[in-house]
Amino acid sequence: MSYETLFANPSGRTSRGAFLGALIPLLAAAALYYFLVKGRNGEWVLVTLLFPAAVLQARRLHDLGQTAWLLLIPGALDATAIGLHMARRQPELPPALTWAALAVSAGFVVWGLVGKGQAHANRFGEPATA
Repeated sequence: MSYETLFANPSGRTSRGAFLGALIPLLAAAALYYFLVKGRNGEWVLVTLLFPAAVLQARRLHDLGQTAWLLLIPGALDATAIGLHMARRQPELPPALTWAALAVSAGFVVWGLVGKGQAHANRFGEPATA
């Protein structure tokens, strides 16, 4: 499976193994920009990385037989936290919002890592191959 398929095409399904294999470089890139690139440039790159992360998560949800519309839950929290952070001159956000956004987003990633994909074809396509 190509990176273009994993990170740019939300249609179809992604197996657990391919999800993990794509998640590692995505998290590595995010960590690089979070820890090494300070200021607005690093922040905008992190915001940009949300698109391939959402596409990857959508494909994994499809393999679990779920709709990608569920991503509106962590997406709304993340968008609120990012919007407040970018609009404010102070870098600190309310801790409850930050932790809620982090916990819900991490929960969806863990669901993708531990959830068992459907073995048969579903409305999103044929079973994903490992």
